[in-house]
Amino acid sequence: MAEIDTKKIEKIIHYCFKDKSLLITAFTHSSYANQHNEKSNERLEYLGDSILNFVIARELFNNYDVEEGQLSKWRAKLVNTDSLSKIIEEQKLDKFLLLGSSFKNQNLAKPIKEDLFESIVGAIYLDSSIDKASRFILRFIDPKASIKKAEIDYKSLLQERVQKKKGANLVYFTYEDPMVAGEFCSEVYINDFFVARSRSLNKKTAQLECAKLALENEKLLDKILK
Repeated sequence: MAEIDTKKIEKIIHYCFKDKSLLITAFTHSSYANQHNEKSNERLEYLGDSILNFVIARELFNNYDVEEGQLSKWRAKLVNTDSLSKIIEEQKLDKFLLLGSSFKNQNLAKPIKEDLFESIVGAIYLDSSIDKASRFILRFIDPKASIKKAEIDYKSLLQERVQKKKGANLVYFTYEDPMVAGEFCSEVYINDFFVARSRSLNKKTAQLECAKLALENEKLLDKILK
């Protein structure tokens, strides 16, 4: 089996392997495995991908009371190729990856770095438990911080809620306030019932705030969409 600096890797990932062979396999790309008759990290990547999606899905489900569509969008953004490859690059874990001769002096593609992250997740799970794998994932992926920075699309959330009721109609009426120059007022109606009103300095924000207020009025939504 190939040799890599397991101690340095373990220091970076904050996890010490009982079975070092799992860690080495996680860092063995198929190009190297084929040339040296070793196990590649492909099976660990497959396992780690499923665990990663589960852990992030569970974290989002437990902390955000929003519709399934929004949860799926957030999860996809948190675990996409760009996000995972960036973590590998920032932690400089890609320099430990065992590669075949065809990769000499080449920049690694993002999907290879993504696979490495998922392989580490799979290896930690097999070496210990789902809790330890979760701890590793959430050390480098902070859903709360990421979502806090993003603008929540309340209009899409409200649209998803309304669409669950067949035939329901959602309409925004947005206009410049004649009494306050430069300020916009937005009103939202569901099935011709007034639901919420909001004001802002631009139309987009006024509608987003209006949708947010509508979502917060759960009793009224339930009554209209029953």
